Amino acid sequence: MKRLRVAVISTPRCGNTWVRSVLGDILKLQQFAVHDYRELQSVPDRAIVQLHWYREPGFQRFLRDHGFRTIVLARHPLDVLVSILNFIRFEPLTARWLEGNAEIPPNLAGQPPTSEAFLQYAMSWGAENVLSISYQWWHDPGALKLRYEQLVERPRETLLNVARQFDPAAEDENGAVDRFNLAFFQNLPNKHGWQGRPGLWRELIVYTDARKIYRRHRRLFDVMHYSVPPYWLTRARALRRWQELSDP
Repeated sequence: MKRLRVAVISTPRCGNTWVRSVLGDILKLQQFAVHDYRELQSVPDRAIVQLHWYREPGFQRFLRDHGFRTIVLARHPLDVLVSILNFIRFEPLTARWLEGNAEIPPNLAGQPPTSEAFLQYAMSWGAENVLSISYQWWHDPGALKLRYEQLVERPRETLLNVARQFDPAAEDENGAVDRFNLAFFQNLPNKHGWQGRPGLWRELIVYTDARKIYRRHRRLFDVMHYSVPPYWLTRARALRRWQELSDP
């Protein structure tokens, strides 16, 4: 089989592991998930690599020198932030995102989206770093761009179309789309899957907080075409919904 190297580079909690798992199976690629591209001492001729990293010259040179083709995923930033808030309760290696530049405070785990701690983090420099990964790579003219919302709405069609961008004859011979479903990721030890539902942030973040976060990261929201239209949600109702969803 001819050489094919694919890099899935996006903000965390955008469906990266899902895309890497399905495409790796369909395209018969060796799979890697790393926190820093410099961990990749050698890359097989047929490989798919997943990581969260800046669009900076050293990494761009690495991808170019190794002949990688790039996929970048986008997801509504507020859905990303609430998904992060849930995930850090189970996965300590989130401390290695951007080798610490995500700056997730230790006391954030266990806090609800209605808390001052969540709002402070969502408006912080660390959150900007995390959210900007997809934003930066969205500007790469050679990247194949996907939206999480589209993946959830039409998983089989979308993932097969992506696979066929790399191999026009690609077929899901082993049923990867069905196997790597939400339940599969929910049952992983680190509970990698959570709700898998676009727009969940409207049930968990009150509008005034959502607008503050939007204004803080407005450029990112606007370029990626995500908005925060008016909606009604009390803080008490948002807290109850978080408690319902975060019960083990």
